[in-house]
This record gives sequence, structure tokens and C-alpha cells, in this order.
Amino acid sequence: MTKRAGVTGTPHYLREYRTLLRTLRRRHGDDEEAALHSAVGGDYEAEGRVQADLVLTAAPAGDFSLLDVGCGSGRAAYALSKEERVNYWGVDILPDLLDYAREKCARSDWRFDAITDIALPASDAWADVILFMSVFTHLKDSEIKRYLAEAARVTKPGGVIIASYLDRDNRAHRDLFQPAPLQRLARFLGRDVMLSFTTATEFGDNLDAAGFSVEKTITYDTPRQHTMVARRRS
Repeated sequence: MTKRAGVTGTPHYLREYRTLLRTLRRRHGDDEEAALHSAVGGDYEAEGRVQADLVLTAAPAGDFSLLDVGCGSGRAAYALSKEERVNYWGVDILPDLLDYAREKCARSDWRFDAITDIALPASDAWADVILFMSVFTHLKDSEIKRYLAEAARVTKPGGVIIASYLDRDNRAHRDLFQPAPLQRLARFLGRDVMLSFTTATEFGDNLDAAGFSVEKTITYDTPRQHTMVARRRS
């Protein structure tokens, strides 16, 4: 049987987000901006400001380099776009989202690049801060560990990783969970992408194994994703 090009071998996260974006575009009709904002979870400006504040709090004084993994349509980027001291590099799997983020931020000195593999395009010890918001929450455990190994390579010694996760010990997060058949159906229909759950202990252990020491855990009593801030050991 002949394999269909572009389907077999395509990573699950790429298939699922492409399908989700098509669904959102149908749902929002002529409002392309609403579809692109929804593709990163909505609350574009408010959530972007929260993420930007996390970055600025964690960053060193003076100019710093930020790698925004899964930057999407640029929530954090837009909130940071007036900060002259940020050397920004955003990467995502959907070029349409990157095009919007690039135009929205209007920073000719910033980079926005498409990636498809679990790998980071930056050189060793390039980043002072790496942002992984709503990335690990949609990946398999093996993929998360590969990304963390890449993050350890790219982060400067003493640099910081900021990453969100869904905690199975949190009731609001557990309410997002559906039986596997319903999850598969929702993903097939383009209504969702894979949700990955962990615990604070497990996520912290993965960070530790990759060479990071957890400095702060931010939790909520709502479905909003928890966040860990961890520093690269020298």
C-alpha cells in the first residue's frame, strides 16, 4: 500500500495543531485574528502580559536573550515588544501563527522561525531565558524529556527555564481530562490537541534530571496551567 505523503511520519502535535487551526478558522469565519488568538488559548493580551512579567522577573539585568518555544501568534512576544533590552527568538510549528506574530510585534530585529522536530535551532548556551508555555502540556513524556535536554544545551549556565504543566493532582486540571476514546475523537475532529498530565513532583524531577533546579512553582485553583521557574545549574 502506498503511504500518503505528509501524513505518515508527521508528528502528532503538527497534525493536531494544523487541524485545530482549520477548525478555529471555520468557527470564526472572517475574523482571522480571533482564530489566531484562539489557537494559543485566547486571552491574548492579558495572558501575554502575565507571561512577559514572568520573563522580565526571571531575566538578568540589562540586555538578555529569550527563546520563546511554541510562541504561537505571539502573546508573550507582543507584550514584550516595547522592551528594547530583549533579544527575542520565537519558534513554533505553524507558519501562519508566526507570520501574525511577526507583523503584530513589528520588530525587524526579532526572529520568528518555524520548526517541526523536538529540537531547538539555537546554539549552545545562547539563551538567558527559555519560555515553554503550553508546550509540554501537549507532548508525550519522551518528547518532553528530549525538549528539556535541548533546553539544557541552549540555556546559559545560571539561565532560566519557565515552563507550564497540567497537574493531575489539581482538581481543576483533572476536570479537563476525558477518557481516551473521547480524547482521540476530539483530536480527530479538530476540537482539541493531546493533553498531557503530570504532577509537580514528576515535573520537578524531569527538570532536575535535565540539569535545572526549581526555584518557584506558581499554582492556581482554576484550569489555568501551573508554571515552574527553574535555573540551569552551572
